[in-house]
Amino acid sequence: MRRTNFTFPVSTLAGSTVGNLIQLLRRYKAERKYYFKASLSILVAAVFSPFNWIEKFIWNRRIENFQMKAPPLFIIGFNRSGTTLLQNLLCQDPKAGYTTTLHTVFPHCVLSQKWWMSPLINLLVPDKRPFDNVSMDMNFPQEEEFAMTNLQPFSVYNFFVFPAEFDRFVDGDYFTGSLPAKDLARWKYDYRRLVVKSLLNTRGVRYISKNPQNIPRVDILRELYPGAGFIFIYRDPYVVVESFYHFILAIFTGIQLQTVPAGFSRKNVARFYSIAMKHYLGMRSNPGSPFIYEVKMEDFVTDPIAGLNHIYTELGLGGYAESVPLFKAYLSENSHSPRNQAYDIHEDTIRFVNQYASEIVLQFGYPLREEPRR
Repeated sequence: MRRTNFTFPVSTLAGSTVGNLIQLLRRYKAERKYYFKASLSILVAAVFSPFNWIEKFIWNRRIENFQMKAPPLFIIGFNRSGTTLLQNLLCQDPKAGYTTTLHTVFPHCVLSQKWWMSPLINLLVPDKRPFDNVSMDMNFPQEEEFAMTNLQPFSVYNFFVFPAEFDRFVDGDYFTGSLPAKDLARWKYDYRRLVVKSLLNTRGVRYISKNPQNIPRVDILRELYPGAGFIFIYRDPYVVVESFYHFILAIFTGIQLQTVPAGFSRKNVARFYSIAMKHYLGMRSNPGSPFIYEVKMEDFVTDPIAGLNHIYTELGLGGYAESVPLFKAYLSENSHSPRNQAYDIHEDTIRFVNQYASEIVLQFGYPLREEPRR
């Protein structure tokens, strides 16, 4: 029987290496109340070290010599904008390759150890995500940014583990291109290997990425993968900020090594959203920017099959006709996924979105909401 709570004795960084964990803990201190959790995470990482070495010995040459047969497709919409639904649908295509949930947690040994780890861990994690009731499974598609936190220390998503440093991560680690040359080279190396291992693991031809944190990395990804396609999916900014705020709070409880500061609020989330969207809109207006196919979430969910047809046509992807029955089967089995969820938008969300992102609201074609009178 699958568990239902989202609290674990270790951090998700337990799937990292001991060296990466220690480097992070030196930079961002775990609080005393989480010392046992941090120590247990290091112990788990140490226990898995031999498995990591085995995988590298068996698979390294094949990974290094791997030749991609199709350029990747990157979904770069902001968190809670419909990226999960879009990725899950696109990954129904028989030629799709993707990073699995198991891969994000144990990226160093997923190829050699998934045969026993997937079924075991599925017994230890909830079968539904606590924040939106979407089905969870170790072999389902997942956001590869979580894997990057276990491969190297430069990821904005480390704020899930160290919530007291939320703004520090947003300001310091969000723009990967600003890393020192040595650190950027390491990031590129680890990302390339992650994509290759994802294709080998799922036996896919085209890598389908869903990663909101790739918004400021488009130039890096174009350098790594000439010919790559990009999809930007967007949604009502008020809904996005409200939903992401609740999402973050739900994740904190499961993996944090710091107490969520009393001052953490929707303001932090609205500010992060504005930083990401201002970068995207600036990039979009640049004459040298790549073609990015834009999808409005509220329109897409009214007819996902038609929306997918437009995506395949606009981006020149083959295999649409053979994938349609699989798309329809997924939608039938996951009838909750395409609904446009209704959220009660907190007055703080309205205030902070208007403060930080009012121009973004208008540029995406949504009306500004009035702040409640006090």
